[in-house]
Order: sequence, then structure tokens, then C-alpha cells
Amino acid sequence: MNLVEEKFFKEEAEPILMKYSNEVIKNLIENEDRLKSQIFEVLMNIADRVNQKEEYRIAYINFSLLKISMLNDKYEIIATAYDENWYADEGIEEIFTIGYIFKNLYNIKTEIYNKSKKYVGKIRRSSINYYILRQMTVYNEYLTYFFIKFLKQWDEDTSYKEMPKNENIKILYGEYKDYSETVYYYEEKVKDQKEFEDKGKGSENKELVFSCWPSLKLNNIVIKEKDLTCIYLKEAELENVMFDNCTIVGANFKFAELKKCYFKNCDLGTSDLSESTLEEVLFEDCNLRNLICEGIKSHEVYIKDEKYTKEKIEI
Repeated sequence: MNLVEEKFFKEEAEPILMKYSNEVIKNLIENEDRLKSQIFEVLMNIADRVNQKEEYRIAYINFSLLKISMLNDKYEIIATAYDENWYADEGIEEIFTIGYIFKNLYNIKTEIYNKSKKYVGKIRRSSINYYILRQMTVYNEYLTYFFIKFLKQWDEDTSYKEMPKNENIKILYGEYKDYSETVYYYEEKVKDQKEFEDKGKGSENKELVFSCWPSLKLNNIVIKEKDLTCIYLKEAELENVMFDNCTIVGANFKFAELKKCYFKNCDLGTSDLSESTLEEVLFEDCNLRNLICEGIKSHEVYIKDEKYTKEKIEI
């Protein structure tokens, strides 16, 4: 990219695309149900196709927004499902379109192309396409968030129940055949407290991110300065557990029982506590934004920070 192109992109194209990124997130929020429905329909289609194959069990599913589809205005997401031999398997592919999320991108690209004309051939069309595709990093961050949100309780959906799969199954979202992030992980094996403690002893502090602990029983334990992002603690039984300065964003506590638990200086943003039971639980100086609390049963639950203390969970 030459100096003229760099100047053009920084001064003219970038402000247009940054403004458009706000439109993309707005479209995502307004069309959440539509996108979720498409994702679950694709998962059901994969389940149906796997059931037609003998001795085939899904281990990985990768969703990707296709770069070429962004340039030809098709806006396609491809879902590819693999068994445990993914490196030697072509996989099962499903494609769906999300043009309603990028409904104005064609006009944005046209505006940028038109602005480049005054530079009389010094701005290459290939460079414009490259710069537009660079914005996919932002769009993929948005989509990753929504995939995590939609799939949090996937194990309750018909597509999950009917899909032949390994004991461990992982769903990823990201670049096609490139870097992807985990958006769902489930492990059927029920593990105990010792396994949990051993898993958390690593030095990188990321060992428990997206880890799965269905029906786990924890008692008399302090969990300090750990990253528990998107941890699965569904139907867990936690008693006398202290979470100290932990990141617990997007955690799944659905149907869990928490008794005499203490959360201090923790971020529980977007975590799911629906249908859980809380007894003698204290949240002190915690971030509880967008906490999901439908059907929660609580007794002596306190939320405390520097400004106030209150005795009922009312997020």
C-alpha cells in the first residue's frame, strides 16, 4: 500500500467504515431472533445429515463469514462440521446468508470507490477491497459475541439432542480455515472437585476458560484471580465457595445451587443464573451487567458496593 493510499484510507475511508460498524451492531441487535433461528436451523440440518451417515459423530463445528462473499455482496456464513479426524475429513457443509446485517455495505463500498476517483488512478481497487476486508475483524468480534450468547444453552435444543456427536463437542467461529474462537464447548463427563482444582493450577490463568463442569460439586474452596470466562457450571452445587477477583463473564450457572457463596470484585457480565437457587450469597463490588436471572430462587442474597447494600437480587 503506497503513501497516497494510506492517506486516503486514514482520512476518508476509515471514518466511513467506522461509522458503518455502528450500523452493523445495530442491525445485529435488531435481528437477533432471525440470526439465532438461522444458526439453529443449520445445526438441525447438520444433525439430519449426520444421521444419514454410518458411525459418524461430530466433534467440531466451525462457522465462518466468507471473505469472498463480502466482496460479491452475498454475505454468506459457512458452517463446517467434522468428526474427530477433522484433518482428514472434508466435513459436512451448510451455508446461510446474513445480508440483512450488511444491508448497506454495497452503498458504503460505492461511496469509497467514488471518493477514490479524484486521486486519478493512484488508489487501486484491490487496495480498497483489502481495506474493506480488514474491517471483517470488527464484524467477526460482534458475531462471536452473538454466537456465544445464542449457543449458551444449546444442549437443551433438539438439534443438540438429535446430533450424533462425541462426548466432547466444540463450536468455533472465526476466519475460514484460519484463526477461530471457541463459542461453545460441552463435555458430557461429570468431574469432581479434585479435577477442577487440578485444572486450575496452571500458570497461564486461562485453563478454565470455556471449560465444562456439568453437575459439579464444589465445597469449601477459594477461587482467586482466575479467568472463568464462559465456564459451564450448569446444575452445579456450590457451597462455601469464594470467587475472589475473577473474570466470570458469560458463565452458565443455569439450574445451579449456590449456598453460602461469596463473589468479591468479580465480573459476571452476561452470565446466566436462570432457574438457579441462591441462598446466603454475597456479591461485593461485582459487575453484574446484563445478568440473566429469569426464574431465580433467592434467600438472603446481597449486592454490596461502596454506595449501597441491598438484600434482594434485582439486576
